[in-house]
Amino acid sequence: MSYSIVKVGAMTPHTTYKTIIFDLDGTLLDTWPSLLKAVRTVTPGVTTLEAAALRLALSQGIGAMFLRATEQMELGAEAMQAAMRDMERSYYGHALSAAVPYPNTSQMLTQLHLASLTLALCTNRDRASTLALLDQTGWRSLFSHIHCLDDGLPAKPNPAAILATLSHLQCPLREALFVGDSWIDARCAAQAGIDFAAHLGGYHTHPGELSPAVLSYRHAGELSQWLAERFTLLPELNHD
Repeated sequence: MSYSIVKVGAMTPHTTYKTIIFDLDGTLLDTWPSLLKAVRTVTPGVTTLEAAALRLALSQGIGAMFLRATEQMELGAEAMQAAMRDMERSYYGHALSAAVPYPNTSQMLTQLHLASLTLALCTNRDRASTLALLDQTGWRSLFSHIHCLDDGLPAKPNPAAILATLSHLQCPLREALFVGDSWIDARCAAQAGIDFAAHLGGYHTHPGELSPAVLSYRHAGELSQWLAERFTLLPELNHD
């Protein structure tokens, strides 16, 4: 089964990439349901939580989402810290493993890796949970570099993590593509000066937040197909 591309931007026809940098939450993995479950476990019966606001906060990291939840509960400082600790225990102890890869993502990553493209990960998630999720999905060995929130650089949308990743991989800006799902990722790519591909199935409010993007896609197969047109060694992603 083939997929039509949702939108292609102003990238020149002959542009190719050597490095593909991915965001994690909302781009490769749907982690939102498991995180909301952790919050609900700690706040049974609470009716003041605004799930949409929590979902948007996730792009800034797990801690930011849990903080937003406690702020919505209008707790005092001490109770807020206790609630955040309870949410973290609930998430890491029970809900972390419930994250689900978006359809055909594993196959796409494997094919890109086999096509000798360098894959990297740049996430606002902490390293411990990032590695746990990558081990769970079997993706860890596919990435040549993994940058996490606790690696000592400012969080996205600050471009420092993207630029440090490219420097580590010795990849010029023009040969890199950043794939993400939120305004934070789009702004990070723009500030870093690299092309951006937008996953429309992630955690943004409306597609306009993902501009400018050289590609907007809903299914991993669309991204794979688009890249396959630029790499003769990359087979088209098969769909059953």
